[in-house]
Amino acid sequence: MATICYVLACTTPVKEKSPVAANSFITASNALELDPRLVTADSLVFVFYKDPYMTDSLRYTRFYSQYPSTDTIEVNQLLQNLAWKFKKQEKPRGCRNEGKIWCFAKGKVFQTIYFSTRCNGCCFLFLVKDGYFFYTDVKQSLVDMLKDLQLKAIPVKAEK
Repeated sequence: MATICYVLACTTPVKEKSPVAANSFITASNALELDPRLVTADSLVFVFYKDPYMTDSLRYTRFYSQYPSTDTIEVNQLLQNLAWKFKKQEKPRGCRNEGKIWCFAKGKVFQTIYFSTRCNGCCFLFLVKDGYFFYTDVKQSLVDMLKDLQLKAIPVKAEK
């Protein structure tokens, strides 16, 4: 490219980027293919929002309880569900999530999975990657496990 100089400044023409994002060509069909680190998860922290359907949509995530787990049965239950086909979306669904699951490997968190067990149209798991939302349906066995773990979860006090 030729550089064009004017009396006050020089400019080099810049080649414009293609409007098609490189990440729009995702070939993965499920979350385990999308984020292969998931199969390395050795522990999870389940976070349950105290009142996910309260009217204040900006504060509902502030109060929660959590349940840490290294149980391979619970890890495998989540991974089996994440092996289901997902739907890629540019925007989140209108449903609120009821909580999230932090995935750890060797003591470091590497992915967050959000969930809703309201199975009247808002029953899902999703993760965010490259600015997109990847949703999959939730198996009833995972819904049952989440409800059981929520009863065991310990409330976390909000910081002032």
